[in-house]
Amino acid sequence: MPRRSGGSSTRSSSARSWSGWRTSSAPPRPRSNGRRSRSGPATRPRSPACSPGRTRSPSPRYWTGGSAGSIATWLADGATPKWVHDGKELQTALLSEGHSLDGVAFDTMLAGYLLDPAEANYPLAMLSERYLGLDLAQDEPEEAGQLFGDPAPRVGTEAAAIGLLAPAMAERVERAGLESLLAEVELPLSGVLGRMQAAGVALDVPYLQQMSESLGDRMATLERTIYDHAGEPFNLNSPPQLRVVLYEKLRLSPGRKTSKGALSTDADVLEKLRDHHPIVGAILDYRELTKLKSTYLDALPPLVSTRDHRIHTTYNQVGAATGRLSSVNPNLQNIPVRGETGRQIRRAFVPGDANRSLLVADYSQIELRVLAHLSGDEAMAEAFAAGKDFHAATAAKVFGVPLEQVDGAMRGRVKQINYGLPYGMNALGLASRIGIAPDEAEEFIESYFAQFPKVREFLNRQVGRAAAEGFTATILGRRRYLPELQSSNPRVRDMGRRMALNAPIQGTAADILKLAMIKVDATLASSGLDCTMVLTVHDELVFDVADADLERSEQLVKDAMESAYELSVPLRVDPGSGKNWSEAAPAGH
Repeated sequence: MPRRSGGSSTRSSSARSWSGWRTSSAPPRPRSNGRRSRSGPATRPRSPACSPGRTRSPSPRYWTGGSAGSIATWLADGATPKWVHDGKELQTALLSEGHSLDGVAFDTMLAGYLLDPAEANYPLAMLSERYLGLDLAQDEPEEAGQLFGDPAPRVGTEAAAIGLLAPAMAERVERAGLESLLAEVELPLSGVLGRMQAAGVALDVPYLQQMSESLGDRMATLERTIYDHAGEPFNLNSPPQLRVVLYEKLRLSPGRKTSKGALSTDADVLEKLRDHHPIVGAILDYRELTKLKSTYLDALPPLVSTRDHRIHTTYNQVGAATGRLSSVNPNLQNIPVRGETGRQIRRAFVPGDANRSLLVADYSQIELRVLAHLSGDEAMAEAFAAGKDFHAATAAKVFGVPLEQVDGAMRGRVKQINYGLPYGMNALGLASRIGIAPDEAEEFIESYFAQFPKVREFLNRQVGRAAAEGFTATILGRRRYLPELQSSNPRVRDMGRRMALNAPIQGTAADILKLAMIKVDATLASSGLDCTMVLTVHDELVFDVADADLERSEQLVKDAMESAYELSVPLRVDPGSGKNWSEAAPAGH
């Protein structure tokens, strides 16, 4: 099992310095004259790369100088295999300068992630120390930390380290059975994400500025309303002051306490008090507008590039143990999926010009379809195969009524359990979510499992298997290690149990989305259509497409995504299009 300590913050005292390797088995460093050329990229590389030989455990062939143009040709040559560390960022940097990267055969960062997905990041120095006992920092050149220092020695050292590290990590990847996942999913996806980062997406900045001003006026009105109800002004962002107003002055019934024993003013507590006094609703509305304004309306415009007037989010391919992607600058995953707030933010994301549209393609209930496949439950598979409303069809089975008699309350209850059980939700959790007694929730869960017995068997089997093997695995072999299951702390063990239930489901859904992105990218590249993949959030992909190619692009994307991986239940993709991200949302989303 991979080491769990992290290893990135503490340097091993036994780690060898780079000079020891350099005088013995190390290949020569790449040399660079640091000059720039009008015909190519700078010869002072931003990220290291080296090229392996033809044998299985090769001695790398290193770039030893030449013109900037020839370096660009070498990097773009798909026939020349290359070892890199963080090829995605190298690809993005090259594309921003009009060049590209092809032929990546191994990425030490991605290998580190697959071998031990629990880390937050995978710097080359940490991996070199962990797998080679090599201390890259010990002999770091004196000028390495200088702003205008020559980066060539550092990059040369890193490239040579990759040459030693890649074969050592490749053996571990092979022993863990992760070769296909690396070669067929993560490596090609790295190129796709690099191109998406470089492409970016257009943002309607005037709309955001106008909306920010409007929200500022609404917040000022709410602030005056809150002060009127309180009888005095106070700091709305101060929990202690808010606590005094709500629980001492207005004598509202307190909810739960914080970990430090103070009465809570969290949103979930205040939501239960909304109908008790008008000040509570005003406070909740004020908080929502404050977050919307500060997190998105005022934060997004400064992220727009002055070079191409587009926003370029950075995708985190590593860091999520389940295999899911995340993003920063901006964090797209934090944009609310439902509600008016999410719709308002999405209206700001627009196509490149008036003759283009945004195309959105969203997997429908992919995690539940994965659960039906992994569990082999025939009743659940039949509910999907019928092509009807899955939650309503499930409710009809659980409540024992015809489909046409299922009402909104029945559907809502079953929807909660459909999504809650794979995350380890128990009767108490269900009772809290849908407002029923725990005993009634327990009966409801039993009724659910009576209709889908193989789902219960699968979930129980997952926990036992994870405890025995120490990890869970997705359908493509992606592992999530769970030492939490061996903890002496009951709460930690319970957390491990929930992760054991959900990781194979969420991770398999993530794997399928990655396969879909790779397939869509390749299919679009050979189609001649003016359609570019620009965003991925949760289970959806977003494209910037010429209006003339919209209909054909929509069908191509839908077909590619639905055939990305064959499950025992059909994958379904809901497409939509419009002149902004909100308008493009598929019907019913």
